[in-house]
Amino acid sequence: MNGILSIDQQIVSWFHALFGGNGWGTIILVVVSLLVTILCAGIIGFEREYHGHAAGLRTHLLVAIGSALIMTISLYGFPVIFASDTRDPARLAAQVVSGIGFLGAGTIIQTGTDVKGLTTATTLWLAMAIGIAAGSGNFIIAIIATALAFVSLVSLRRIEKLASRRNPIIRIVVPSERPILKEIHLVANHYGIAIRDLESQIVEYQNQSVLRLTMRCSFVAKAQVTAFIDDLREKINPLDIKLSTES
Repeated sequence: MNGILSIDQQIVSWFHALFGGNGWGTIILVVVSLLVTILCAGIIGFEREYHGHAAGLRTHLLVAIGSALIMTISLYGFPVIFASDTRDPARLAAQVVSGIGFLGAGTIIQTGTDVKGLTTATTLWLAMAIGIAAGSGNFIIAIIATALAFVSLVSLRRIEKLASRRNPIIRIVVPSERPILKEIHLVANHYGIAIRDLESQIVEYQNQSVLRLTMRCSFVAKAQVTAFIDDLREKINPLDIKLSTES
């Protein structure tokens, strides 16, 4: 098994053999690596850009190209000085994996119980991984990973929307001095609704300090949550109450 080369390794060997090991094979191989990186990361970045996310096409391309560049420099940028060279080409790649976490964290925004940007953070991490794969000559792996990621992003979006309709977010605004938590739980239990991720905040609303409650609810039938909201309007008389399926 040790003598069997993968398809990617055969491609790399073919480039070197084609140009006689005079350096042009390496140059063309690096160019191909960058082109594969641009193609793969561009597909993921386009999906993010199309849906209006802050980290879109350019960001994903730059992350992937930078990762591929670091990987190619690690492989080809340092000449072998000693015959017993013990370089580890993965060292620079490991630093990229550590550093991308800071960039991904910048795309995550938490507002109350709402957390946005997690998927974009993971696609940035994926763009980095694709760049490393392509930069190291593992073109097939990079292309397959891109295809699977794109299918997941596109096809699972509809499933997520369907699931979120069964777990909507309700925001209630009431005067800050009014105790309503017990009343909300009683009404929810009456309609068989489970309340999760309940959070309260004092905010400004129409030039006054009010209490804003944000909760995620789980229900079986849509009529349950409609009756729940109507009953809340009648019993606690909120200043505002909104239902949202977007997290």
